[in-house]
Amino acid sequence: MGSSYGRGRAVLATMAVIAATVGITMAGTSGIAAAAGSVPLSTGLNADGQLGNGTTAQRTTPGPITGPLAVAANVVQIASGREHAYALDDTGHVWAWGDNSKGAVGDGSSADRSTPVQLSLTNVVQVEAGHYHGIALRSDGTVWTWGYGAIGQLGLGTTNNRNAPVQVPGLSNIVAVAAGRDMSYALNADGTMWGWGNNTFGEVGDGTTTRRLSPVPVQNITNVIEIAGGRNHVLVRRSDGSVWGWGANDFGQLGDGGTVSKSVPEQILAGPVAHIDTGAEHSLALMADGTVRSWGRGQRGQLGLGTTTMRTAPTVVPGLSGIVEIGDGRDQSFALNAAGDVWVWGMNDTGQLGDGSTTNRLSPVKLASLSGIIAAQGGRGMTIFLPKPADTTPDTSPPSAPGTPSGTSTVAGRADLTWPAATDDRATTLTYHVFMDGDGTPVGSVSGPTSGAISFSQSGLAGDSVHTWTVSAFDGTNEGPLSAASNPVTIAAASSGPPVLVENDFTNGLTGWTSVSGLTVDSTTGSPTNAPPSARAARTNQAGSGQLALPSATTEACTAFDVRVASVSGTNRTALTKLRAANGASIARVQIDSGRHVTVRADVPGTMLSPQTATTLSLNTWYRLRLCVSVATAGSLRLEVNGAVVGSWNANTGTSPFTRVQLGDNDPRTITANWDALVVTGTTV
Repeated sequence: MGSSYGRGRAVLATMAVIAATVGITMAGTSGIAAAAGSVPLSTGLNADGQLGNGTTAQRTTPGPITGPLAVAANVVQIASGREHAYALDDTGHVWAWGDNSKGAVGDGSSADRSTPVQLSLTNVVQVEAGHYHGIALRSDGTVWTWGYGAIGQLGLGTTNNRNAPVQVPGLSNIVAVAAGRDMSYALNADGTMWGWGNNTFGEVGDGTTTRRLSPVPVQNITNVIEIAGGRNHVLVRRSDGSVWGWGANDFGQLGDGGTVSKSVPEQILAGPVAHIDTGAEHSLALMADGTVRSWGRGQRGQLGLGTTTMRTAPTVVPGLSGIVEIGDGRDQSFALNAAGDVWVWGMNDTGQLGDGSTTNRLSPVKLASLSGIIAAQGGRGMTIFLPKPADTTPDTSPPSAPGTPSGTSTVAGRADLTWPAATDDRATTLTYHVFMDGDGTPVGSVSGPTSGAISFSQSGLAGDSVHTWTVSAFDGTNEGPLSAASNPVTIAAASSGPPVLVENDFTNGLTGWTSVSGLTVDSTTGSPTNAPPSARAARTNQAGSGQLALPSATTEACTAFDVRVASVSGTNRTALTKLRAANGASIARVQIDSGRHVTVRADVPGTMLSPQTATTLSLNTWYRLRLCVSVATAGSLRLEVNGAVVGSWNANTGTSPFTRVQLGDNDPRTITANWDALVVTGTTV
């Protein structure tokens, strides 16, 4: 059962139960079964609201779909079109969101929907998405379509668009449906098929290249149990585990060893194949032994073979085993194991792979942020993930004790703690309660995962005082045991140096920041010395910055901050921080180039100042940078990295005092980075 850029296979037993009430046997169901659904997650491009989270902002890591669907429905199946998506809930209702310019949402309007809306259809057991159209199967064996109809893909005998579901005439006793880019398919209970819509490459499968406005029988194929439609090709799996295909083959997407299109089905794999899926111009097969094969277009890494070369025959994807589910987007691919771990590969220019970057992946990469996923389907630049249902039995097992905290104090009045995470039998995120000096009342809490290190900072402590801390974990129902006590920590006393003008750890988000462009708050990421959140910019040739006013104008200032760079490219250097005057002019900055080399610039004369000691930042590693600047006719600059001076210069910094500090670059740049624990000290005017 396919969609134009990634199949939305029926994934839960609930659909089969609904079908069974009228004697229909569902075909092509997933190897993962569950009794109820959950709320989908989405990532990637969002210009038309296709992420379903109430915004049009792009994101590079999966986040929940919002609105009534997230509150009232359990989702049992997902499907993705080009820039729209569908979800089927366990009551047989369809929800839709995204681009609606051609009626693909199906709610009777032409307005884009950034949160899911419920369609008028009831008793639906399967929904699929074409390029700009939808198709649904009801439990009575009838087929309904809506959306773009100019090429006959709705099967209604016309080329009209429909903005609400309409029954396809002449079809009954149907047990599965599928959609390609501009074509549609229906599977009879006897294993034969119908096809209609675009037929330029023979994709209808009737032996011609004549466009079909109404369903016609697919030739020379029987015993079909699963269908997957691509951009202009289609695959089917038969009951004997063999795979057959027809339609466009210019990139080898049929997998028959050639590049000649076919207008009738021909065998590709003898099997045994467990599942099939199709992207725009590539194909996937999940073998019965848990391995994955791919073929077709590989230009964007969508084959997962470590290259960008197309393949005209099925090829084993290295590094994958124990796979029970596969999925596709236009140019991205997915594989899932029985635990719901997800591997991704292919195009990632808008974050559709969900790994926090916009870097294409030529080989499978495991998503550390996801587990318990049962389906993944994508469109153009976006992906929808479906988590497994929550366990509804009472949770009686508390988390384990966290590891022993380790504490330091390098900032006056503040202690910084880290400890190994606790584990839990269900929860993947825990609330950690922090206790000081054996007192039974928590001094604070922080949310964190069940793996890795957890960080927490406590301020307002007396200088030279000594304290210890213990930590417990709470899973939402049960409180776990206390950790062992930390080492005694002596709190740093205030120095006699310049006063602290600004101290910002983004606990209050971007409150007080101005000129914000592309700078967001990352609630999952904090520097090693500071708990989440942090500020984040993930920009492709766009500004990603924000400015914070200093309480007083200063003539001498040091700005210190933690920074982690995930990626940076382009021929221009990207500013990590700037000190600005009241008129907005930049006085001095720290910047980084595509080789991750750090440089300092005095902006008054526009002079680049190369470090006396070459400094290169490693990717995905936190560094503490500190830039000190004196304003005078012949001022001075100093750069420190992790406490070590890497360069000092005499340079003309003008005479205007500092009034603002900036993180990130206000000019178009390509960078993904996080900033945290900003501290500015200085001598006021």
